[in-house]
Amino acid sequence: MRKFCFVKCMLVIAVMIAAPGRVRTQGKFGVGVILGEPTGVAWKYRLSEEHALDGAIGLSPGDRFRLHVDYLWEKHSFQEEHLLLHYGAGVVIGAGGPGYLAFERGETYVFAQRELGFAMRGVAGLTYAFPHSPFDAFVEIAPLLILAPASGMGIDAAVGARIYP
Repeated sequence: MRKFCFVKCMLVIAVMIAAPGRVRTQGKFGVGVILGEPTGVAWKYRLSEEHALDGAIGLSPGDRFRLHVDYLWEKHSFQEEHLLLHYGAGVVIGAGGPGYLAFERGETYVFAQRELGFAMRGVAGLTYAFPHSPFDAFVEIAPLLILAPASGMGIDAAVGARIYP
């Protein structure tokens, strides 16, 4: 499943690169691939120059399904005009696969696949928008406050790329 999704995303990107005769600029909506926590499809919708919604849907280690959505603030905080600092907050919904573990007060719990998880997420990272191109690349880290099925803390880390057709 993971390989198929990755190959599909790479084919879409290759077709967009090979499209002749178009001036490439970044639009409002981008879609691409994310690797890490989770691995799957990433998207971003620019609300304005400094605000965006982004998210991902995919699988985490142990074949756990994950979906997250974040509200982002984006700032040109560096001398490099194409490098953006992004930070924000969001939510995570996930379903654990077999052997999904959670820890609480020194105890370890194993949840069945039907258990649904929910967490609040803070996110910070860097985005590089390639000049004269419809592509960007990003790296981010996101601490989690896990609220269900047990309370706790976690951390997400990922890299990815998107195309803005």
